[in-house]
Amino acid sequence: MKKFLHIIPAWEDTGDMESYAKLANIARSKGYEVVSHNVDWKKPLHPQIFPVAKDDVIFGFSLGAILAWFVAQDYPCRQVILASMQPLSSFADTKIKQAFIDLAGTEFTEDLIVHIKSEHKAEKQVILYGDKEGEKGDILVANTGHEMNDSYLEEVGKLL
Repeated sequence: MKKFLHIIPAWEDTGDMESYAKLANIARSKGYEVVSHNVDWKKPLHPQIFPVAKDDVIFGFSLGAILAWFVAQDYPCRQVILASMQPLSSFADTKIKQAFIDLAGTEFTEDLIVHIKSEHKAEKQVILYGDKEGEKGDILVANTGHEMNDSYLEEVGKLL
């Protein structure tokens, strides 16, 4: 049976950027077939959900982790890896909501708020943050902020 890793990049990133290409190479070295999903950041995320198989792994970074969460809400999968994701509870904060509106627009932000649920169908969930981000996660990547650096990639590689 083939193992698939779905990679969802961060805001305005694409799967062919260096850090995601490195992650894809790490996954391939562990026997995964890799699918990169380039997000249209000018459109709401929820309509961009794609199907996955129950043995697949989904990785999303930053706002890409929100789309990974949406996919796991709708499709059972083996694991969802949420890297530097905006905490779900923060969407209730008016300042954070306004920051999202300023960044991506009202339609994008309302789509997040309306469609995000507190549970998903993944068998396993792992949340990572850089230790300089000030968030709590399952794994804190040492000496790292909100960036996909080599330390971050090493930690994700351990999860695959």
